[in-house]
Amino acid sequence: MAMQLDQVVPFGRSLDEYIHLFDLSDRDLQKPILSIGDGPASFNAEGTVKGYNIHSIDPIYVFSAEQIHQRVLAVVDNIIDQPYRPLAARSLPPPSIASPIWAL
Repeated sequence: MAMQLDQVVPFGRSLDEYIHLFDLSDRDLQKPILSIGDGPASFNAEGTVKGYNIHSIDPIYVFSAEQIHQRVLAVVDNIIDQPYRPLAARSLPPPSIASPIWAL
């Protein structure tokens, strides 16, 4: 089955966020990095400018940059508003111990 962009909620993080999220050291950043499921993250672009060897893969990359950008614009307000809504009103069920919030 082909990926349907209207079913994707693209979300990405910056280099600084990745460094803190994964506790990346300067030594770590000197090694080749394969970043999977990056979506529209700026991690790779920022790291490449700094000379890091980062390769990103994501099924969403079958779509053009403009298509991904339009999808981000379509969902960004919902993403930003979710922390401020009561849990019962959110579009996604709350995570449980049995289901991971995210996976690599």
